[in-house]
Amino acid sequence: MTNVHRLGLTRLTDVEETQYDLNVVFIHGLRGHPRGTWEAAAGLHPDGGKTEKSRGFRSLIKRPFTKPPSTSTEQAQPSPSTLQSSTIFWPEQYLASDFSKAQIWTYGYDADVIGGLFQSNNKNSISQHGRDLSVKLEREIDNDKPIAFIVHSLGGVVLKDAIRRSGAVCNQTKLIIFLGTPHRGSAYSGWGQIASNLARLALQDSNKKLLETLEVNNEVLDNIHEEFKVIAFKGAFKIHSFQEAQGITGMKGLDAKVVDDFSSKLDLPRELETVESINANHMQMARYYRREDEGYRAISSILKAFLRQELHFQQTPSTNARGTGSNARFIMPFSKDKLFVGRKDIIANITEHRAASQTHTRTALYGLGGIGKSQIAIEYAHKIRRAEPDTSVVWIHASNAARFQQGYRDIADKILLPGREVPGADIMQLVYSWLSESSNGQWLMILDNVDDDGVFFAENEDTVSSAEHEKSLESFLPHTPNVRILITSRNRTAAINLVGGHGDVVPVEPMAEVDALALLQTRVPLDESNISDAKALIHALEGIPLAITHAAAYIKTRAPMTTVSSYLKLFHESEANQVHLLSNKEWKDIRRDHDSRHAVMRTWQISFRQIRERQPLAANLLALMCMFDKQGIPKRLVQAGTSELDFTDALAPLLSFSLVRAEVGEQAFEMHRLVQLSTRMWLEAENELGKWVKKSTQVLSAAFPSGDYETWTECEVILPHAKEVMSHATRDEKDSLEQARIGYTAGWYQIYRGECKAAETCLRMSAEVRERVLGQEHPLTLLNVGDIGVALERQGKYGEAEVIQRQVLEKREKVLGLEHPDTLCSVAYLGSALCRQGKYGEAEVIQRQVLEKREKVLGLEHVDTLFSASELGVALERQGKYEEAEAIRRQILAKREKVLGLEHPNTLCSVAYLGSALCRQNRYKEAEVMHRRAAEGMEKVYGWEHPNTLSNINSLAEALSRQGRWEEAEIMYQRSQEALEKVLGPEHPYTVTGVHNLASLFHQQHEYRTALKLFQRAYSGFVKALGADHPDTLGCLQGLNYTIELCGGLAGIQSDSSEGSKEQIDSVTKEQL
Repeated sequence: MTNVHRLGLTRLTDVEETQYDLNVVFIHGLRGHPRGTWEAAAGLHPDGGKTEKSRGFRSLIKRPFTKPPSTSTEQAQPSPSTLQSSTIFWPEQYLASDFSKAQIWTYGYDADVIGGLFQSNNKNSISQHGRDLSVKLEREIDNDKPIAFIVHSLGGVVLKDAIRRSGAVCNQTKLIIFLGTPHRGSAYSGWGQIASNLARLALQDSNKKLLETLEVNNEVLDNIHEEFKVIAFKGAFKIHSFQEAQGITGMKGLDAKVVDDFSSKLDLPRELETVESINANHMQMARYYRREDEGYRAISSILKAFLRQELHFQQTPSTNARGTGSNARFIMPFSKDKLFVGRKDIIANITEHRAASQTHTRTALYGLGGIGKSQIAIEYAHKIRRAEPDTSVVWIHASNAARFQQGYRDIADKILLPGREVPGADIMQLVYSWLSESSNGQWLMILDNVDDDGVFFAENEDTVSSAEHEKSLESFLPHTPNVRILITSRNRTAAINLVGGHGDVVPVEPMAEVDALALLQTRVPLDESNISDAKALIHALEGIPLAITHAAAYIKTRAPMTTVSSYLKLFHESEANQVHLLSNKEWKDIRRDHDSRHAVMRTWQISFRQIRERQPLAANLLALMCMFDKQGIPKRLVQAGTSELDFTDALAPLLSFSLVRAEVGEQAFEMHRLVQLSTRMWLEAENELGKWVKKSTQVLSAAFPSGDYETWTECEVILPHAKEVMSHATRDEKDSLEQARIGYTAGWYQIYRGECKAAETCLRMSAEVRERVLGQEHPLTLLNVGDIGVALERQGKYGEAEVIQRQVLEKREKVLGLEHPDTLCSVAYLGSALCRQGKYGEAEVIQRQVLEKREKVLGLEHVDTLFSASELGVALERQGKYEEAEAIRRQILAKREKVLGLEHPNTLCSVAYLGSALCRQNRYKEAEVMHRRAAEGMEKVYGWEHPNTLSNINSLAEALSRQGRWEEAEIMYQRSQEALEKVLGPEHPYTVTGVHNLASLFHQQHEYRTALKLFQRAYSGFVKALGADHPDTLGCLQGLNYTIELCGGLAGIQSDSSEGSKEQIDSVTKEQL
């Protein structure tokens, strides 16, 4: 190990000057040490194991040495024998071996705030430290290699001061990595005071000047900060600022970050400063025990990228006078965009592809129109101009042959190409030949908007003659290593064809949230009051840059009347608003080519028209797809009767233009919501929207399954598309009836799935259409209305359900007759609604009558017959006729197992009902077995949050509580109760029943105060949901009054029903507690 000097520079590697390309200098921070700051002990690395955070504040002031270092500048480091075992000094042990072409240095200075713990006190100010550092760097790093600094905490402030003092240091600096540097003061103004107090307790003194500098907005620090920012804005070096993600634990007042996020960044534009965090506290963020530690991986990646990208131009072969120095050409129609943000990963990707091989001379950016391909290319062009001044750059519009040929004529004029003015000169061949000659220097050619594959490739290459004007334009693109070509295209196929087998294509996707937000902020002021709406807006615009800039322009030109919040509200109001806002023609983006300066909607429609002209089947497929939900569009839904080959051919251009995307396995597809909207707008403009509404309705109607259990998986896939198709407006009655059929089927499926609120919406839409087209008394209309009653009943709206079922029953008896199966359905549903309202006797009579008729008309094992028998069992059980209820339920279970199978939802409901009948007869162990079987099956079939699953879990918990297994019961009650409130709401009778059951559980455990609160809540809920006279309400009231007495004789709460309610309460068995 190298003997590290406590003060000054120490070289950790000994590499010959000809063998390295970079100096890396480490500078420690507050209370730091040129070795100790960067040294990690086993088990104390930030990424895992026991961290220094867990050791608290003491670990920050106790260095891992057995004795204090001596005061000698040469011997101020601990000897290996005094170190803890298994320590890693990563700059020497990892970085030096990982970067053999780097000379590694560490620098020490006296920065002990808690003076004297490790070293004698040093009264130097920041400025004195900065002056010392600049002098020593100039004197001791006596080579001309670039310098990369890695600085921790206060070391960053010292370095900034050194750079502003020394032009030589500034010029040699090419990269700075800040780790927790307080650029604008520390957020913990009291942290230094705590350290000072500890120093006084140790009869030491603290460095007052350093403590003052850590105060927020200190004048000295502000001066250093502002002067350094002026230098940084010139873009002479790269800056990465790392922020600590954790605070210090173990001492009051230090749980937050030592240097907060505001302080630990320079606040430069994104192109000048990269800001990210390390998951460690202020001290541990500089210590890495393993190469796999997050911080080491980040720093080594930055250094690798720097060496690969920024030093690459040094290795570029020299060129002759035409391609060097001031003779390098920069033929660009666009200046650098000062508002450009993000996309660093894509630019790095282009750079990596460019550096990877001398033979891979072409790279293409492809993606949806408006995704930002051209803007990335512009940014990259200016980056090359700055990094490689000897490389010429030319921008060529390549949307058609004429513009490409004009681009070559511009090159000829700019370079004063001999022979260009000769009449009849073949300019294309002249420019091609000149560019292909390596002696004419390095070139970057950018071909923008290569969307049409036919522009560069002859339609029939077998018949092309040798005549110049008949040659394909691709043949005039150089293939020599000195000419790199960057292509932008909406068409992936065109991009692939043009880069060839040895090129690279780079997809350009929508912006991530952080970059999209930054893009919006460059154009619209954002603050805490509108940041949430801004995030919602960029998500609504799907991170598409053109849509974001378009929205920002609209907001800006209409300020202050229009804000981010008001724009978002308008956007969400309707599709018509979205079309209007994104089709506005007032705003013109002068940074886009004049041929593509369109509103975002118009931009995509250019692609639509191009596809329709060349591949009508693909245009038809896109039109059909846009009528469904934007995600998870099943292949079988849009392929219809098309052959696999024809479908694949039609799909290819849609994928190539990024208008649709294939999901896993290419069995389903998705499209951007805004592209979907734009396609519909295009169809409407072409007077074809009605045609595709009809087509999509027919396709969906034919594809939607029955909704029975066996089809649930398919229904789940189709449901979002059914809802979308139902939303399309149509004046065609036949199409309306198809939509109504879809709505009816979707409604029933959602009832099965326990989504009864959504089911009600679908069923009401369907009923309205059928009533309007077919009439009020049509069987299909009555079917719809009756099922609305079922959806209401499942939502706990029993009174509303009864009213609807009576109305439907009356009309069905009139239209269909007394024994028609649909009439019997109405009778059965009426009986069910009455039973849920506590009218058990009346419900029993109705269910016996309908059961008898159904057995006669439908047979003993028909699903409707078994439903009536099941509802009869409910009415019997609620009246205390448990044995008869059990017998009926056993019969039903046997038949359902035979007819439907063991795992059918109806069979599982029968299992649960049988468990309930057993529990009422005090056969709790048998009941538990039934409920566990039902629970296992229901969770598999329905899912955990289905109302039937949760109701059964409540019944299982009751069986457990009756056996005295209260802890198990409470866990189940609590878990199901949370889900019931989430799924059904706090006022649903099922949810209120769950509260009542919990109250009874605590009552059984003699926790009367807890039980009392729950009984009060349950009673209030029952009164609201079921009424004061409902048996469940009265049973709850009895438990409430009994619990009040046990809690100390508090006054009872009387029923809201009537004076005669005492008899009703007494009739409720104590089991209902």
